[in-house]
This record gives sequence, C-alpha cells and structure tokens, in this order.
Amino acid sequence: MTRRPLLATKWKLCGLLFLATTLNYLDRQTLSILAPILQKDMNLDNQALGWLFAVFYYAYTLSHFAVGPVLDRSHLRWAFGAAVLAWSTVSVMTGLATGFASLIVFRLLLGVMESANWPAAIRIVARSLEPNERALGNGIFTSGTSVGALIAPAVILAISSTLGWRWAFVLVGSLGVVWMVAWLLATGGKELELVWRESQPHQRGRSGFQLCIFTEIVKSPRFIPVLIVAILVNPCLYFSVNWLPTYFAQHRGLAPGRQLGWILTLIYLGLDLGNLLCGAAILTLARRGYAVFAARRIVFLGATVPLLLCAGVPFLPVLSQAVSALVAVNIGLGIWIAMYLTMAQDVSRTHISTTIGVLSGCGSLAGALAMWAVGKVTHSTASFTIPMAAFAVAAGLAAIAGCIASREPARREVMAG
Repeated sequence: MTRRPLLATKWKLCGLLFLATTLNYLDRQTLSILAPILQKDMNLDNQALGWLFAVFYYAYTLSHFAVGPVLDRSHLRWAFGAAVLAWSTVSVMTGLATGFASLIVFRLLLGVMESANWPAAIRIVARSLEPNERALGNGIFTSGTSVGALIAPAVILAISSTLGWRWAFVLVGSLGVVWMVAWLLATGGKELELVWRESQPHQRGRSGFQLCIFTEIVKSPRFIPVLIVAILVNPCLYFSVNWLPTYFAQHRGLAPGRQLGWILTLIYLGLDLGNLLCGAAILTLARRGYAVFAARRIVFLGATVPLLLCAGVPFLPVLSQAVSALVAVNIGLGIWIAMYLTMAQDVSRTHISTTIGVLSGCGSLAGALAMWAVGKVTHSTASFTIPMAAFAVAAGLAAIAGCIASREPARREVMAG
C-alpha cells in the first residue's frame, strides 16, 4: 500500500503540471499564432505551413515511444524539469530562424523535447491522486493546453506588434526558466519520494524487458478502444490549436491583431472550461449514486454533441455565429481530452508513462498526418469545409470507442489491479 502525498501537496503538483502544460502549448502555439505573419515574411504557402505543423508532430510521435519507458525508470522530478527547460530553450532558438529550412529544424527539436509532458504528468497524477480524483487532476493540468491557447493570441501578438515576431519566440521560451526555479523549490521533501521514484526499479538488467512491457500494454482489453480514441481525438485538438488562426485570417478576413486575438481567446476559453467540466461532472454524478465508469460514459457522450457542430461552421454567414459554434466545439473537445487521459490511466497501472507514450505517439502520428492533409486540402480547395466535416465524423466514431473504453472493469482487470 503506497503512501499518498499530503492533500495540499498533491494539488500543488497538479498546479505545477498545469503551468508546465501551459508553457508547453504557449511554445508550440507561437508559430501557429504568427503563421499569417510568417507566411508573408518568409513567403510560405499553406502547404509549407502544413509541413511545419506536421514535422513537429512527427518528431513528437516518434519520441513518445522512447520517452515513456525512460520516464517510468527515471527520477521524475529531475527528468521532467530537464524536459521543460529543454523545450523552452528550443523555443528561444526559433527566434533565430532565417527561413523554411531552419523553421523545420526547430520544429523537429521542439517536438522531441515536448514529448515528455503528458507521459510525465499522467504518471504524477496517477501516483498521487485517488481514482475518483484523477479525472479532476487530469482536467486541471490538461487545462494548461487551453490556457496556453487562450493567452497565446493576446500575448504573442502583443509582443510581435511591439518588438517583432522573433522576440515573441524568445520571451515566451524564457518563461521555462522561471517555471524550473519554481519546480525545484516546490517539489522537494520526503512525502513526494514515492511519486518521483521509478516504477520498476529492479528490472533494469533484464534483457527483453521493454518488449515485455509493450506486449503487456497491447494485451490489455482497454488498449484498442483507448487507442482508437487517441487517434481520433488528437487530430481534432491539433486542428483547433493550429489551424483556427489561419482559418479566421483566410476565410473570415481577420488580420492578425487585437480582434483576432480576442476571438481566439474566447474560443480557447471553451477548451479550458471543458477540461475542468469533465472532472467536476464525473464527481457530481458519482456523488449522486452513479458508478464511476457509468458517469464517464455519460459525460463523454454528452461532450460529443457540440463537437458535431464543427461541420456547419463554414456555412455560417455571420462571424459571431461561427465563433459561438467553435466555442461550443472546444468545450466538448476539452471534456474529451480530459476523459481520454483518464481512460488511458486504466490501460496499465504499473507502466503508466510507457502506456501514455505509446498512445500519445500513435495519436500524434494521426495528428501529424491530419495537419499535413489539412494544409494540402485547403491549398487545393481554398476552403476548410472538408477538414471541418472530417472533424465531426471523427467525433462520432470516437464516441463509440469511448463508450467501450469506459465500460466497467472485468473481474480479471480488478484482480490484476
């Protein structure tokens, strides 16, 4: 029976994970927000932009398969802190880019360094919070994605308009140093040692051990349905945070500036709200007598409904209507993301970072292909109708897989746990 961190300490960890995730998305969002400016400054078309988005996720994908096992066997306090500092450094270096080739290199490096965030954060939540608290813990730290997306337009466009786009990369990346200092000061102490230590400390010398881990994960009855959710949810999230600035610039006639910044802020506030609503809704239903897994299914299915609105966005004639629809879409998407992470924690209870690495790697690969496809399709058709329709189709398919992944555990799963 493992001793849990003190009550205040475990929620403090969620707060620090939230800040790290916010920085993670600020750093990757900088290029997305500045895309219309970079397209003009560096003569980039939508296909080139699609490649810049895609290569980040290709690197992010491949790195997940390696970073999960490393984190499961590392002292996570130091490994995670080093990862945040590394991706922040790459963000600063992106301000030195001179053209498409150098941007590609920096995006590849950023993808490698940022891949540690979710495998590390999920392991910390699983090892420090009780099962009925994890959806809320996941929602808290995952809301950093939407807060990062939320504040990115105002912060990045303000820096860019005042100092130039290069300084936006430099100043946003520099925030990682501030976080690192706070992390080291706040995460010491004996009460957290059971969170930081490696999951399998006695297995280092066994040949074929990693292959056994992957085999165990894949054999889990929850793996396939959660994998399907991952490869459907990730492209939807990546589309929202990467392509919406370009959509509004190219098809709603909004120039990069204050109006676009406020619109994107409002939309990504919906994503943040959804992250927090997920855990709160599950806790509320559980207190009213619903089983935890039944509550998860209800919340997941309810979140799918607003996601279907995405298909109609290109046909809405008024800007305010499109914005309102996308706010609703992102609320549903935020619930989805928090729920997916909660489902993923149930696949394997002993190799959490490795499991998240595998699932996130596959999901990120799907997202990378989707980013490339969106660039190609929008370049060829001069329209976002097809990508937004595909978003809605993915929502319907993921709802089915999510219901399967949220079923009550079989007896052999309970005994294994």
